[in-house]
Amino acid sequence: QAQALPRTRRRPRAVRSGGCAEMALAFVVFALAALLGAAEEASAQPGGAGQIRGRVSIPQKFGQELPPGQGLIAAKVILDGGLQSALPTSDGYFVLNNIAPGAHLLQVVHPRLIFDPVRVEAQEVKGTTMKMTAYMADMEHGRGAKLKYPLGLAPSGMFAYLEKREEFNILSVFKNPMAIVSLISFGFMFLLPKLQPMLEEDKRQRLEAEQREAARLETPGGGGGREGGDRK
Repeated sequence: QAQALPRTRRRPRAVRSGGCAEMALAFVVFALAALLGAAEEASAQPGGAGQIRGRVSIPQKFGQELPPGQGLIAAKVILDGGLQSALPTSDGYFVLNNIAPGAHLLQVVHPRLIFDPVRVEAQEVKGTTMKMTAYMADMEHGRGAKLKYPLGLAPSGMFAYLEKREEFNILSVFKNPMAIVSLISFGFMFLLPKLQPMLEEDKRQRLEAEQREAARLETPGGGGGREGGDRK
C-alpha cells in the first residue's frame, strides 16, 4: 500500500504540466498572429501612404458674417461624392485614409460657405507608397491650377439664401408703363378743373358774339335794310 500511493500522486502532476504547456503554446501562437497582423498593416501604409491630408481654414472676413456654431464645426470633407468623409479638427486639419490609386474629387461641404472642388491624383510609387498631386477641379478639362500639398482649403464665397434688396431710385419709376399711365391720369385730374373755367369763358364769349350778330341783323337799320335799299 505504501508503494501504490506515490504512483497515484504522480499522474495529476503530469496532467497539470501538460495543461500549462498547452496554454503557453496557445499564448505564443496568439502573440505571433498579432505581430504578423501589425506587420502587414504597417507594410500596407508605410509613412502615411494612401492618405489625403490637409487643413480647412476660414478667413476673418467670412468668419465675421457667420452665426455662432457655423464655423469649422459645421464643415465636412467628402471624397468622391461621399464614398469617404472626414470631419476637420478644431484647428481645421483632416486626414482621409485608404486612398486607392487614381483621380479623386475632394469637396468641403458647409451650410453657408462655398469651397471650390479639388482634384487629387494618387499615384503608386515604389510598391505601396502613394504620391498625392492636387489640382483645382475643372469640369471641362479635368485639371485646373496646381495646388500645394498638403492641401490648404479656404472658402471662395458665401451662399446668398435671400436676395439683396435694390436701393430705391426715383428714375426707375419712369421705366414702369403702369406708373407712366398713372402719372398722366393724375395730371389730367389736376389740370381739368383749372381748364374748365377757361373753356366756359370761351364758350360764353362765342355765344355773346353770335347773339350780337343776330340782333344787328334783325334791327331795321341793320345790314338787312341796306341790302333792300340797294335792290330798289
